[in-house]
Amino acid sequence: MKLKHKIKLMPGIRLIFGFASIIIIGGILLLLPISHQEGKSISVVNSFFISASAVCVTGLSTIDVGNTLSIFGSVVLATLIQLGGLGFASFAVFFLMILGDNLSYSNLSLARESLNSIPGFDIRALVKTVITTSLICEITGSLLFYQVFRFDFPTSKAIGLSIFHSISSFNNAGFDLLGNFTGITKYSDNVLMNLTTATLIIIGGLGFFVIYDLFSFKNNKRLKTHTKIVLTMSFSLLLIGTFVFYFSERGITLLQAFFQSTTARTAGFNTIDIGSLSNAGVVIMLFLMFVGASPGSTGGGIKTTTMFTIILAIIRIPTHSEVKAFYRKISDSSIIKAFLVATLAMFAILVTGGIIFSIEGTAFSFEEVIFECVSAFATVGLSMGITTSLSSLSKIILIFLMFVGRLGPLTIAFSWRTSAKRFHYIEEDILIG
Repeated sequence: MKLKHKIKLMPGIRLIFGFASIIIIGGILLLLPISHQEGKSISVVNSFFISASAVCVTGLSTIDVGNTLSIFGSVVLATLIQLGGLGFASFAVFFLMILGDNLSYSNLSLARESLNSIPGFDIRALVKTVITTSLICEITGSLLFYQVFRFDFPTSKAIGLSIFHSISSFNNAGFDLLGNFTGITKYSDNVLMNLTTATLIIIGGLGFFVIYDLFSFKNNKRLKTHTKIVLTMSFSLLLIGTFVFYFSERGITLLQAFFQSTTARTAGFNTIDIGSLSNAGVVIMLFLMFVGASPGSTGGGIKTTTMFTIILAIIRIPTHSEVKAFYRKISDSSIIKAFLVATLAMFAILVTGGIIFSIEGTAFSFEEVIFECVSAFATVGLSMGITTSLSSLSKIILIFLMFVGRLGPLTIAFSWRTSAKRFHYIEEDILIG
């Protein structure tokens, strides 16, 4: 008797096609002459690389964005960042809500998948939180950044830079329009620039479910366990990163150490030369990038809750005690999923890193290649300076890695589900370790 497998069009599949479509459209728009400054052009591969990096809110760039893109190209880039960071499904649901349309289960499922929301949660309320928070943070950020840029640029350009930098910061994208691949190193000692950028990065990286829960605290009088875990891990990682950077890097200020600890969590801005980091600095940078932000946020990485669960499980499982946090037991399925996410992430990084290293030969060190791959997967955008020198094939591989990192390995792996008769086999223990 043959088993019939039925492929269902799950929300994850539509999410994959949706993001891919935006990347393709963005790549085409960035290829247009109107997107370039006079006398400048972009190759096909570089155009789609920048589009993918923007939609996946990564920030890795194969061209000098500030000195290549025109005003139109910069607007396209900012739009791609906004769509990628907040999720195109969020905008679709929000506009349907404004128009008064009855949202179908399919659209709500897509938005829930896009925002990585908890099943059964009021997705309409979450989408309102997403849009409202984004507008408030980005408008406030633009006003503050203008106080920095207005001293160095004409009014119109200062306004444009402020809006772009605010969008890029809140969405953890890491793109800037200052040119010459200098990032914001010019403002490494500017307190307003550093603290505003860092604050937007942190808020965007907490996750909209956490923000909604914090807004609801006045009425509920308690926070969800998820929120407590996110806040605990976020604060701990920021503190650890700041401490290590400050004591391992020569000549770095406490402000610069704090900023690099913040931006390593999937934002991608830099106020110091990443290529000059010490071994300790590189290791902590890789760790912070790999962990990344929190679920349902504008950031990437394996997520703070994943690492928190893995650490607890490693501590608790050998003692045969329950894996619990804040007087709540973490489910076995969550533990399995956490280890699965981390394993798939490491597998993707090592495989793609090995392929790129074999393609590029001795042009780059293995450390530089792995750093690039971790940055791409975790949608960070920091680089040790090799992005522009990579071959076209290596850039295509990084596009794939950014795509997987933004959507999440589990979303892609479990997008196609089959329905078939299931058989249960006899259980047997095997030797492990």
